[in-house]
Amino acid sequence: MKRIHRSRLILTLLAVLAAVPATAVGAASAEHKAVAAPHVTVRDATDITGLYQLNANGYTGTLHILSASQGQVQADMRFYALGYDERVSGTWSDASRTLTLSRPLAGSSEVQTYTLWAGGSNTATSHLMFGGYFTDSSAGRYGTFAEWMWR
Repeated sequence: MKRIHRSRLILTLLAVLAAVPATAVGAASAEHKAVAAPHVTVRDATDITGLYQLNANGYTGTLHILSASQGQVQADMRFYALGYDERVSGTWSDASRTLTLSRPLAGSSEVQTYTLWAGGSNTATSHLMFGGYFTDSSAGRYGTFAEWMWR
């Protein structure tokens, strides 16, 4: 019902605006035009810290982003099958909304690299999700996603 009500309101406003002559719209004085400031939208830096449900190629666990300061990220990954936390580090770009993490594999020289893009709401952290993939030196790309749980 709210959607229908909003649609009627928008249609009514459009009808009213359509009835205003074009000369009346442009009739503002030069003084007022010079003083009017352009509308600028400023977006705060996205706070990505918190605990996320993680699924990396079907292996489930958690991603706990501990800090994301000046583009540097410190986090813990826990895969339930392993049963322990692993420290990972990487970078966060707020401009491209890209999180890159490196996970050294215990007992080998192999490193998994996670490339994830943020999606969901820009304003509500509770709707933040990451989706992307991870690669390692011995194989291809594997789908990965993480969904925010709590801070």
